[in-house]
Amino acid sequence: MNYFYQLIVTLTSGAFVVWLTTALALRRFYSEKWWEKRASALIEITDAVYQLKIYQEYHDDLKDFRRCEPEEYPNFIELDEKQLREMSEASFKARKTIDKFSQIGPLLITEKVSKLLRDYVKAEAAADHDVHYQGWDTDEAEQHILDLTRKLLMDLVAVSGKELKSA
Repeated sequence: MNYFYQLIVTLTSGAFVVWLTTALALRRFYSEKWWEKRASALIEITDAVYQLKIYQEYHDDLKDFRRCEPEEYPNFIELDEKQLREMSEASFKARKTIDKFSQIGPLLITEKVSKLLRDYVKAEAAADHDVHYQGWDTDEAEQHILDLTRKLLMDLVAVSGKELKSA
């Protein structure tokens, strides 16, 4: 009889250890997968903002290049039609990505990153509204949006770095 109780205690403790080990391994696995999805989303967002920034900076530099003497901008290269179309398409996709994550962001990214994106989209819409209905100068509005994009990129890099290190 004593042997029977030892067998039950051994089997019960073994089953508990197996259950606990499996639960902890699954928890770690899900945590790592979640971190990978969050990292992927943050990289996609940061790349989108970067693409948008490059597009806006190119057009800002192009205006300055055309207003001034070419000698003042010796490193500026005007893109051909194909390159400009590719840059425009990348910018369009980037804008869609920013819009998407500004609305569904909390599913994959932190609330802080989602708020940064929502604030950017609102500020961009406000600038567009002010240009069309309040008479705001287009060049000033474009410069304002470029400044917003640069700030968003810097903020995203800072927040993403903290988020991915803490996870």
